[in-house]
Amino acid sequence: MNVRTLFATLFGLLFLSSATLTYAADDLESRRNAKLEATVMNPNLPLEKRIRALKKLQKDEMVNGRILRTFCVWDPLGKTGPISSTVEDQKLRSLHYGMDLTVITYQDESELVEALRSGEECDAALIRGVAAMEFNRFAGTIESVGGLQSRQQVQLLMQVIANPRMAQRLGDDNYVVLGLATLGSSFRYSADRSNRSLASFKGKKIATESFDPGMARLTEAFGADAVVGDMMSNVQKYADNEVAGMMSPIVAYLVMGSGQISGDVAIIDTPVAQSTIQLIGRTEKFPPGLAQILREDFLFKFDNYARRVDNEMALVPESFWAKDSAQDIAALEKHSLDVRLKLREEGYYDPAMLRLQRKIRCKFDPSRSECSNPKE
Repeated sequence: MNVRTLFATLFGLLFLSSATLTYAADDLESRRNAKLEATVMNPNLPLEKRIRALKKLQKDEMVNGRILRTFCVWDPLGKTGPISSTVEDQKLRSLHYGMDLTVITYQDESELVEALRSGEECDAALIRGVAAMEFNRFAGTIESVGGLQSRQQVQLLMQVIANPRMAQRLGDDNYVVLGLATLGSSFRYSADRSNRSLASFKGKKIATESFDPGMARLTEAFGADAVVGDMMSNVQKYADNEVAGMMSPIVAYLVMGSGQISGDVAIIDTPVAQSTIQLIGRTEKFPPGLAQILREDFLFKFDNYARRVDNEMALVPESFWAKDSAQDIAALEKHSLDVRLKLREEGYYDPAMLRLQRKIRCKFDPSRSECSNPKE
């Protein structure tokens, strides 16, 4: 072997040894991170152990031992409103997870949605489920018309969603669902108590939300004319008698309608859909482990959030509620199913969520015809 060949052989051996050591180190780091990730994602382990693993995974993201994140919140009443106040309370709890939150409140939900899209200010945004549809169709479909009929059904669904096995449905390369809470039900409202049946709405103008095509389709299904607008302007139209009624979450009335709507109105007591508030984060800011911990925390606090809704609901005068007829309840269910099927076929509602909602409805009432003859 000549000198040139010897040097080439030695150089090759040195290069291979260095590369082997680098690959081995990378492999060791990958296995270590995978083990930490598995620890964080395991809800059967003690929370403290999972949080320690999370902090190790996020060490490069930390500043002075904290993960700095900005949550943007929709609250029509501003910083002093009930939603914003709830998130401020959550700041202390988030410190336990190693997160230091900055909270920014938006009164205009459309502006907040745009801020989340741009990513310039908001790492995550707390918005209603109908507004969250564009970021995650699976979770947005939770507010499908007639999909869930009670808070208890929403809570059961939240238990399913908080399972780590559901994580793949709750995020993509851009956005991830970090949790949800109830905002009460959506109802149909009549401006005249004497005209509150579905038949009485035929040919009349009914305010529905631009964020929620399902409500507009349902309104048109029983022969009314859907007047589309944002939630707050719809309540104002309703209060000013510009429309004969509206389809709206109860939160709209609680925030704006109380005190300015006459006693002639009626809120028909059959829920049309379940309204939720959802925390949508940018995936790059919330890796799987952190997202999982946050979803479980929302589930843990579900009853607390629900009690806040109950406190607000107690402000609705008893005289405003009107009993629905059995005939209209049956018709509403039929129309709601038709709308869900059409919007599923159009690619708006997520089929997997619709199937899950049907299973939940059947768990609460196995006698329903859809339990033995499913269409979703």
